[in-house]
Amino acid sequence: MSLLQYLDGNSFFHRMDPSMKFLWTMLISLLAFSVTNVYLLALLLAVHLLLIRVLANLRFRSFGNKVLLAFGPAAFFFVLYSFLYPAGSPILVLTAILFVLTTDQRRFVYSLIQVLRVPVSIAYMLMVALRIAPLIEEEMNNIIDAHAIRGMDMYAKGVREKFRRYRLIIIPLIVRMFKSVGEQMAITLESRGFGAYKQMTFAEQLRPSRTDVLFLSAWILLFAVVILAGFGTFGAFSNTFTPWGRA
Repeated sequence: MSLLQYLDGNSFFHRMDPSMKFLWTMLISLLAFSVTNVYLLALLLAVHLLLIRVLANLRFRSFGNKVLLAFGPAAFFFVLYSFLYPAGSPILVLTAILFVLTTDQRRFVYSLIQVLRVPVSIAYMLMVALRIAPLIEEEMNNIIDAHAIRGMDMYAKGVREKFRRYRLIIIPLIVRMFKSVGEQMAITLESRGFGAYKQMTFAEQLRPSRTDVLFLSAWILLFAVVILAGFGTFGAFSNTFTPWGRA
């Protein structure tokens, strides 16, 4: 299984409308970039870890390599950016992985088209962008297994030998992704009449629930409070135009 692939579940984040979750992800990204207070960023990072465990019901032990992929870079960049530039890169990593692991790609595309009225072509491109990483990893594992079956030592020592081994993986991977996977997508789109009709029909009608709207509204309110309080670049800019900022 891919490290970044949808995990089936019944948590709040799994049931949440994908469009509302996508808007929440964009809001968190904007908040992480605007806030420069390191203590507020640490609090936001802790809240994200709590959301992953409670509202997404994702156990860190069951993640395996996903935990290292998500929390490893997050912890590293948090320490590094605390000294160099107090921005929220760790939060972006956790938010993106949380979105991918709890969002069904098919429902995400349906929701973008039905709820946010996104054009079909743009919605499909977003789905392909989310799907391409698991596809690349899956194809790479297939190539490695094929070499291993033929008796090739994939753990050779030495820089030159390792470079030769990696070349035997990268070149077939590029050919496979551009030729086979690209052709399969093209055939699938053409056989299903993608873009042939202006009016589309859907097997599932999606609408955000009241809980989804309240959750997103609460974070929008939190974002407004943080900005107006001046905990970041946007906050400092907005304080110029507020009575309490000029006092």
